[in-house]
Amino acid sequence: MTNPSFGPIAPHYDQLMAAVPYRMWVEYLKLLLVRQENPTMDLLDVCCGTGTMAEMLVQDSYTVSGFDLSAQMIEKAKQKAEQLGLDIAYFVADARSFELPRRYGCAYSFFDSLNYIAELDGFRSAIQAIANHLEPEGSLIFDLNTAFAFEAEMFTQQDLRKRTDLKYDWQGHYDSDTRVITVTMDFWKGGQHWTETHVQRAHSDAEVRDALSDAGFSQIEAYESYTLRKPRKMSDRIHYCARYLP
Repeated sequence: MTNPSFGPIAPHYDQLMAAVPYRMWVEYLKLLLVRQENPTMDLLDVCCGTGTMAEMLVQDSYTVSGFDLSAQMIEKAKQKAEQLGLDIAYFVADARSFELPRRYGCAYSFFDSLNYIAELDGFRSAIQAIANHLEPEGSLIFDLNTAFAFEAEMFTQQDLRKRTDLKYDWQGHYDSDTRVITVTMDFWKGGQHWTETHVQRAHSDAEVRDALSDAGFSQIEAYESYTLRKPRKMSDRIHYCARYLP
């Protein structure tokens, strides 16, 4: 299966994400592992994109493998790792059905990657596939956009300033019945224009917990992202943590 999104944008993705606080994300992941009392240094990056988090973690002495559905994003990740002299195993794979040759002490997925699995059965399949690749007592840590984020039109945004090298205009259309948002993303750079369509689903808290429990996870915790506070009605992003205890 190919990924209809994250194709042409892949070479420019790091430029688009230049303001993202990846170092804070890395430290938050470490904090959540400490709270789980999981000392592992062996990580799997689920839907790793261009690998920026994986790079930082390897530079912090972790061992990391990563995979993504977008072959273009993985190509960019491999180029970056080679340029930095980092040993990171990258794969093109579908989170719903991936099969790697080994298990890991922790799997993580940041920046709403699992929202892109826009059907509940697919999300449940991904949680099970991740469980199949964890050591007993391994951790799963991931974030999700909430329905509130979609209702608040957080995906509808633009940067069309003349001085901006990579311009974009995003328009989100949210269906509250299905909890699915479809975002039309127009990009302009160097005289080129292209469009990508991104689709996400706001998986409910009950759906997430059921999927985790059915896959053998327990000790399930949810936090308002990048904090240790419990989620609120107006939380736009939630991080889930669970231990694999089959």
